[in-house]
Amino acid sequence: MPRNDAPVFTLQPFAAPRPTWWQAHRHQVLSAAALVGGFVLGSHSTGTPAADAPPAHITPAHPTTQPTPSR
Repeated sequence: MPRNDAPVFTLQPFAAPRPTWWQAHRHQVLSAAALVGGFVLGSHSTGTPAADAPPAHITPAHPTTQPTPSR
């Protein structure tokens, strides 16, 4: 039986190295950071008034029609 010592030529001669922890889990880390950042920004937003705040005025400050004086 002849001996086969010919080198093997492939497009990828070496196996790919294992990814580091950061490369394998960066999407999870960035997703968690985005959720925490969104919560912090949302909870400190001043765009809407508080739900338990009483209204500032119940009646208009200046009525549009003047009352007629009675004699």
